[in-house]
Amino acid sequence: VCSSDLVLKIRLKELREKKGISQYKLASDLGVSQSTVGMWESGKNRPEAATLAALADYFEVSVDYLLGRQPPSTLDRQLEGVDFALYGEVHDLSDEEKQDILDYIRFKKAQRKP
Repeated sequence: VCSSDLVLKIRLKELREKKGISQYKLASDLGVSQSTVGMWESGKNRPEAATLAALADYFEVSVDYLLGRQPPSTLDRQLEGVDFALYGEVHDLSDEEKQDILDYIRFKKAQRKP
């Protein structure tokens, strides 16, 4: 399993939940089965290239973003590793909350003894 597969499964679920739709609705809109969407989100299967493009269009993001090659913002880019480590829990925080986390990480690093 490569890192883009791990990012893909997190991003798909994150984008679907942010849009407020079920796996069934996404599957219906894309013309695939709900179990196919479930397998994408669990990392058991990966969409074909054409389907990746359709997913990117559907969620109005780039394929690079879906694969973890292009974060959407500076804050998100800075917290991407933290988000991954926390199993995607950072995605629904406000920018202010994300900035608080980043500030806290920097604070803790500054407290390290040489």
